[in-house]
Amino acid sequence: MTSAGASVLFAFWAVGQFVRDATWATGLCFYIPSPCVALVLFVMAGAHAAARRLQPALLALGCAVPPVVFTAIIENRFGCAPAGPPGALRLVHWNTAGRPGRPGVGEYLIAERADLYALTDVANAAHVGVLRDMLASDYGAVTFGNLAVVGRGDIRANGWLVTRDGFEVQAVTWNPPGHKPISVFVIDMPSDVRLARDPLLRELNVLIDRHRPDLVVGDFNAPRRSRALADLPTDYRHAYQTAGSGWGYTWPVPVPVYALDHCLYGPRIAPGRYQLGGLDGASDHRYQVFDFSLTDE
Repeated sequence: MTSAGASVLFAFWAVGQFVRDATWATGLCFYIPSPCVALVLFVMAGAHAAARRLQPALLALGCAVPPVVFTAIIENRFGCAPAGPPGALRLVHWNTAGRPGRPGVGEYLIAERADLYALTDVANAAHVGVLRDMLASDYGAVTFGNLAVVGRGDIRANGWLVTRDGFEVQAVTWNPPGHKPISVFVIDMPSDVRLARDPLLRELNVLIDRHRPDLVVGDFNAPRRSRALADLPTDYRHAYQTAGSGWGYTWPVPVPVYALDHCLYGPRIAPGRYQLGGLDGASDHRYQVFDFSLTDE
C-alpha cells in the first residue's frame, strides 16, 4: 500500500471514530477496527523504512499513533479494575454459536458456577436442556427462539418486546433463591452491516427507559462506543466500564478486535467484577461474566 493508501485508510478510520454510527455510511467507517488499522500502518511503515523511503515511512508511522491511542485508552481499560463490593450473584452471557452443552462450551459455562446463564445463538430447547441437566438440580431453563436463560430458581419469560429481522429483545423475570426478583432483557441484534445499528440501539434505549430492567445483556453486534450505547438511559452503565479491565473486545475469537457483547445494569445493581473468557472456546465470541449484588437487599 502506498503513502496515499495509508492516508485514505487513516481518513476513513478517523471519520468513523469521530462521527461514529450517526449514518449508515459513517457507521461502516466506525466498524473499521482500530487494532487492525494500527497493525496495517505499522507494517507499511516498516516496509517503507526497509526500502529507505523515509517520508512515507514517517507518514504511516504518524498515522498509526491515533489508532494505538484509541485501542489502548479509549476502547479498552487497562490496569486494575475499580474495587467493588463482593458480588452475591453471577451472570454469564455467551453467544454459543450453536449447542451450549457441546465440548468447548459446556465445560466453560459450568466452571463459571453462574447463578444465571443468558445464551444467544443457541440451537433449540433440547440442546439447552442438555446444559441444564449438566448443572445442579435447582436450575431451570427457558428457551425463546434462538435465545435462552438457564438459572437457579424460578425463571419466567415475559414475552418478546421486539422480534423482527434478527433484532430480538426478550423480557425475563428471574427469582433467584434468597433474593428479590430481578428483571432481565436478553438481546440479540442483526450482524448484517447493510442494516444501520443506530436506529435499533435507540429503539432499545426507549425500551430500557420504559421498562427499567435491572440487567440488559446479549450480543448487540455493535461496538461499545456506538452513539446510542454511549448515551444510555439515566442510571444505566456498562459493566465493563465500571467493573472490568483489560482487552475488552469480544469478537472474533481467537483474536477479538470488536466489543460486540455487552452487559448493562440499572440502579438496583451494585457491580462487583466483570471479566471476559472463552478465547479458546468453540464459539467465535468471548463470554461475559458479571458478579453483582442488589442494592435494595
